[in-house]
Amino acid sequence: MGRGQQMSMYDVEKSIPGGGLRSMTKRRVVVVALVSFFLPFVITSTYLYYTTPDAATEAMLFLQRRPFSGFSPSLTDDTNASSIINDTTGSETNTTDSLDAKQEEVDAEDTDPEAIELDPSETNSSANETSAALESSLQEQAKNSTSEILPLLTMGLSNTTNSTKKEACDLVKGSWVPDSRPPQYTNSTCGFIQGHQNCMKNGRKDRGFLHWKWKPDQCELPRIDPPSFLTAMRDRSMAFAGDSIARNQFQSLLCVLSQVEQPDHTYNAPDDRDNVWVFRKHNFTLAIYWSPYLVHVEDKEITFSSDNQTRTVAFIHVDRLDKAWVDRIPGVDILQLSTGQWWFKRGLFLQEGKPLGGHICDGWAECEKEIGFADPYRTTIRTILRGSLSIPGYSGTTILRTFAPEHFEGGSWNNGGQCVRTAPGGVPVSSLTKWMYDIQMEEFLNVTSATSGSEKDRIKVLDITNLAQIRADGHPNSFMRFQPFAKEFTQKIQNDCLHWCLPGPIDTWNDLLVESLRDAVYKQ
Repeated sequence: MGRGQQMSMYDVEKSIPGGGLRSMTKRRVVVVALVSFFLPFVITSTYLYYTTPDAATEAMLFLQRRPFSGFSPSLTDDTNASSIINDTTGSETNTTDSLDAKQEEVDAEDTDPEAIELDPSETNSSANETSAALESSLQEQAKNSTSEILPLLTMGLSNTTNSTKKEACDLVKGSWVPDSRPPQYTNSTCGFIQGHQNCMKNGRKDRGFLHWKWKPDQCELPRIDPPSFLTAMRDRSMAFAGDSIARNQFQSLLCVLSQVEQPDHTYNAPDDRDNVWVFRKHNFTLAIYWSPYLVHVEDKEITFSSDNQTRTVAFIHVDRLDKAWVDRIPGVDILQLSTGQWWFKRGLFLQEGKPLGGHICDGWAECEKEIGFADPYRTTIRTILRGSLSIPGYSGTTILRTFAPEHFEGGSWNNGGQCVRTAPGGVPVSSLTKWMYDIQMEEFLNVTSATSGSEKDRIKVLDITNLAQIRADGHPNSFMRFQPFAKEFTQKIQNDCLHWCLPGPIDTWNDLLVESLRDAVYKQ
């Protein structure tokens, strides 16, 4: 047919008497029949698709592209599907790139070749016997499990947890259960995620690790409600002091709160180790101070007779608080302290200015006696808890955050260890983790039992070791660096099984922190 002579099927049907009506009626019947037949399947599959913890990537792309309610439009992402990883070519529109270069230098110290170097004498027989029984039990549980998902596993590392002030619900005893909710923020809606913790931007494809929540046995653990938290903390302040894991948790809280108000960066130390942010509308100050030992440390250059090499060694004064945070907390309302993996490094310990002995005394004259780090660490926990009560100008609440476990499997951080799990469970607690945890809890109870009155209420413990141990799926692993083709990426890089992806399981630490401090946070 020539131009202008073409007819549509609709025109053909109209040309037949009654044909158009009969055809339209037939089509309606067919459509109704098809819809009726397939609708139940569509509804069922859609429900399962969005409520399964291992939700498909496409669904998460959609969820993560959406800015959360109340978030500043100026930081919303575009509608491109790649927004979930914030332009994997490496350019970002947030503040991360301006900080990463300095922070990488800081974080490199957490994975120093000596960072987890242990002397064989450290693991004494009593610690080994206790941990061996526990590890054997947990390994048997993992072996008998039908999969690596152990959402009902409860570690119960210490019976001392319940000796603290009784609450209506024990938040520590519980399990990880599936959660269909999206995270409270994404790397598209938060500009404070460091490069090595920005797992999605760096190419991590699985999203199941974002769909678990901690469920206490007798109650629910609510998420932080940013508007009510900021309102409750109006004209007040909160500070974290510790190492890069403390900063990891600090940035998680910053991300959650920034969904309702963008804070001003009021202080940034030249080495980026200390940072202060202020939420102007609520006059709420949130700060992080670098102090990996929490007590006074002098770094000294020591020449080793064994190889004539000069190395930096920490001289650690276990009875002197670190002025890096002490001088900055007068007037602070809530202070969280934490110290852990740095104690595994080589060091010399001093008390009243006199050497007690050292850890890893192998060829340096200053270290005359090998004593390991356990006793000095115990003394330090006692020092920071007691000492925080008598800091001039500080009358706030001190929280000791318990030891954060690492999850290297198949080796250590520097010899092939990795953390490739995509669901909770499967990694038994190590003797070292239990040892550090027990020291913290024992000293916390010793200090609080010897303290009376209002001062006793000023010291609390945030017990995250149990719930963190189960989440071996929450670390960056190889995605601490940008990997444009994830599965096809073959370049050998160092894995990170110590820090945590943001968003990720570490967000729960802050939920637990706020709920545990409900009386202090939401006081009238």
